[in-house]
Amino acid sequence: MTIPFITCGGMFWWFDRYQYAGWRIQENIWTHRCRLLDPHDVRRASGKFDACLEKLPDFLKTWEEPAPKGEAVVFIHGLFQTSGSFDDMKVAFYDKGYETFSFSYPQLRSDLEDAAKKLNAALKRRKDLKKIHFIVHGVGGLVLRRALMMKPEWLPSFGRAVMIAVPNAGFCWAEKWSGKKWYRFLLGRMGSNLTPAFVSENLAPMSGEFAVLMSGKDDGKGYLPWFKSDNDGVLKVSEAFVQNAREDFLTVGVPHFFLQKREKTIEMCLYFIGTGRLGKGKRIRRESNLMSKFYDR
Repeated sequence: MTIPFITCGGMFWWFDRYQYAGWRIQENIWTHRCRLLDPHDVRRASGKFDACLEKLPDFLKTWEEPAPKGEAVVFIHGLFQTSGSFDDMKVAFYDKGYETFSFSYPQLRSDLEDAAKKLNAALKRRKDLKKIHFIVHGVGGLVLRRALMMKPEWLPSFGRAVMIAVPNAGFCWAEKWSGKKWYRFLLGRMGSNLTPAFVSENLAPMSGEFAVLMSGKDDGKGYLPWFKSDNDGVLKVSEAFVQNAREDFLTVGVPHFFLQKREKTIEMCLYFIGTGRLGKGKRIRRESNLMSKFYDR
């Protein structure tokens, strides 16, 4: 018998192996023991994966959870974030009838290859999903790009994606500091995968129906003047830009770790996943549009 116990949802030592209707089965990277979490991150069962999976239907019946409709939105967080960083956005998508879940991975104890394999394995178990969309933030976008390169079984179900403050060209500061001991200690295995050289040489360009959202101050300086270009305090606007994005948008005045929480961002994500556009008409495309800044380069 497992005593219900509140958890942090997994950040450093757990990764998701299965998700259904807001419930998650996670595995510990050290002990390989699994646990079943309810939608509020309370542990309801623990043990082997099969044992947790076997108990899930009983909880779903007791809680009277409605069966998902076959269309899901997967949220992948970046470094120094948890699955809870998308809570407001998850509620908005759930209210629109989508199944929602945040993919958790041991962000500082895995590299892009490892995280991508775990993502593909988790989605492979959801054979009932007819359409899978993605909302990714920061390094979570690189995880998705690497996962798509592996030609996973779920690829025919891939729908649309929104990339929020994703270092599509790598982080310039990672290249500068990657050789330092403190950098390797702080960012772990993932740190070596964040340099512009690694991203350009090892990740294929993003393809399909996707949009890019980025934040800055639109003044050429951004939050950190020593970047010498517009930035959100962590990432240069130019490092997020992708020329073949279906749509893109520059949100002014929101730091890196808060962009996905902004109401306007949530509205644009909802609209893009539903229609393939970030908003009605052409007004949003013309307002602080990223393409107009970088197409001439």
